[in-house]
Amino acid sequence: MNKITRYFRGVGEEARRIRWPNRKVLWTAVGVVLVIAIVSALVTWGSDWLAIQINRAFQIAFPSASHAGESADSSTTEAVAALISYISGGIL
Repeated sequence: MNKITRYFRGVGEEARRIRWPNRKVLWTAVGVVLVIAIVSALVTWGSDWLAIQINRAFQIAFPSASHAGESADSSTTEAVAALISYISGGIL
């Protein structure tokens, strides 16, 4: 029991030694944290959106069902052309 009492007394002494920030410093730090969190969320959202758009472009350019009667070369050329037009149409 003596060790526990000494431990909590030590914690109390350390808490009194802490130099707590004033309101202005505290709110400045809170603002910095909020700005960083919002910017990080926007970057994550933008990266996710871009990955979805690239995935959709590939799905349109390279559909899983093959076209009967077409040769592999012409379907590949058409798929690449569709991908390029989709990407350039979405950006421009």
